[in-house]
Amino acid sequence: MHEESLVRSLIRQVEQIAEQHHAVFVREIRTEAGPLSGVEPVLVQSAFQRITSDHVLCGRAVLLIDEPGLHGECGPCGKSFVLQTAEFLCPHCQSGQIRITRGDDFRLIDVVLETGPGPQL
Repeated sequence: MHEESLVRSLIRQVEQIAEQHHAVFVREIRTEAGPLSGVEPVLVQSAFQRITSDHVLCGRAVLLIDEPGLHGECGPCGKSFVLQTAEFLCPHCQSGQIRITRGDDFRLIDVVLETGPGPQL
């Protein structure tokens, strides 16, 4: 399952961040899955629940998955825009020479950690 390997990779990344900040546990993990990422958010949530059910750092974490629109930039006119239709055309000049700038990947956005009290002096 593709989503399961993504979640395992995500958890490894979050664990590294949590350990760097001496976190007791992870409260929230915010990700982004664009429409061209090939990721099904419901399957990611399901895999996350299975994988973290007995996990020390991430077992209490809430996984949030933002689903941004597909963003592009036009080569000829240089304008940025959100693609509203399945036609990959610039809405300003109608050029087909666009570059996708957001919405084609799955990525970690933010992590909310619970840190314990500092060392006792």
